[in-house]
Amino acid sequence: TDVTSDDHRAVAAATIVDGAVLLKNRDNTLPLEAKGKKIAMLGTYCKQKVFVAPDHVTASLGTPFMGQGSGYVPTTRTVSPLEGMQAVAKDAASIEWSGDAAAAEGADIAIICASACDVHEGWDRMNYSLPEARALVKGVRKLNPDAKVVLVGITPGAVTTEWATHVDAALLLFMPGEQVGTAVARMLTGEEAPAGRLPITMPPDGWKPIGGYPAGKGSDHLFLSAQYPGTQPPPHKKYKWGEHLIANFTESVLIGYRWYDANDVEPAFPFGFGLTYTEFALKAFKVKCMDSNIVVSVTIENKGKRDGKAVPQLYVGFKSLEPAIRQLKGFQKLSVPAGGEAHAVFVVTPEDASYYDEGKKRWVSAAEKGEDVTVSVGMSSRDLVFKKSLSCASEE
Repeated sequence: TDVTSDDHRAVAAATIVDGAVLLKNRDNTLPLEAKGKKIAMLGTYCKQKVFVAPDHVTASLGTPFMGQGSGYVPTTRTVSPLEGMQAVAKDAASIEWSGDAAAAEGADIAIICASACDVHEGWDRMNYSLPEARALVKGVRKLNPDAKVVLVGITPGAVTTEWATHVDAALLLFMPGEQVGTAVARMLTGEEAPAGRLPITMPPDGWKPIGGYPAGKGSDHLFLSAQYPGTQPPPHKKYKWGEHLIANFTESVLIGYRWYDANDVEPAFPFGFGLTYTEFALKAFKVKCMDSNIVVSVTIENKGKRDGKAVPQLYVGFKSLEPAIRQLKGFQKLSVPAGGEAHAVFVVTPEDASYYDEGKKRWVSAAEKGEDVTVSVGMSSRDLVFKKSLSCASEE
C-alpha cells in the first residue's frame, strides 16, 4: 500500500481535524474572515519544517510536528502552517511571516505557531512550557494591540497555558504530522471545524514536572524521580540507571483528572474539554436499571447555526473506588446538524463499576458490595451537567 498517496494524505489531514482541540474562541474569533485581511504568521514553526535539536543527551532527528525518536518519520511532503494558509486563504490581502513578532505590525490577524517538540521516549520533559508562545503573544500585544491573536500550539502532552488569557483564540494539536498546514488552514478559515477533546488535563500555570535527576521537591510537583525512572536500593547508587532500578507507583490510581478531582485542584483546562464552532446543550437525561446494568440516555441539542461534533461523556463513581471520585466509562462522538438533536445511550455493567481488591485478588463490583453507583454525564470531567446515584440488582 502506498501510504504517500493523495488519499492517504487526505485521511491524515482529516485525522488532524478530528483530534484538534479548540481551547479558546473569544467573541467567535474563529473561523477567521480572511478576505481582504492582512495576516501575520509568527514563530519559527509557522514556516520551518525541521526541528534542530539542542546539543544534549536527548537530541535526535525530528520535526516540530512529530517530535523525535520513534515518533519521527522522514518525509519530504510536510505542509507548514504558512504554506497551508497561503494555499487556502487566497483572498487575504497579504500573508507575511516572521520568526519574531515583527510581521504583526499593521496586521489584522496574527497567527502564532509554537511547538513543544524537543521530546521522545526514554526521557521526561523537564517543564510544561510551550516554547516561544508567551514571548510571541507579548510581542504582538505590545506591537499591535488591536490585532486578533490566534495561537496554534503543537504539543506531545500537557502544557501550561499562561498565554491563553492574552489571545483571542487557541487551537491545540497533539503531534499532528506532515499534513498540519493543510488541516490548520482549513480549520482557521472554517472549511473544517476542530472536533477533538483533551485526552489529558492541562495543569495550572507555573507547574513543573520533575523526573529523572535530581529528585524533585515541593508539593506542586506531581512526578518525582522515585516514580520514574525509579531508584536503586543500597549499596547501589540511588539515582543511577541499572539493573536494580525500581519504579515506585506511589500515585496509585490517581492519574490525570483523577488526581485533580480527588485533591480538589482546579486545572487550567480539564480532561475531556474542547470547544466547537457551534454550541451544544444536554437535556432529557434518563437513568434506569436493566437487570444488573445501568442504562443512561441523554439528548444533545445543537443550538448553533453550524453542524458540529459533540462528545458527551459518562463518568462512574462509587464508595469503594476511593481515593478516586469518578472514572470515565464511556463517550460518544456524535455529528449533530445545526438546530438538530442527537441521542446517546450508555450501558454501565457491573464490571464497569468495579475495583480491584488486592486482598481477594480479584475484581469486586459495587453491586456485590451493595454500594450505590453515581453516574454523571457532561462535556468534560469538570462540566458534569447531570448526576444520579442508584443501585441496580446484584449479579447472579
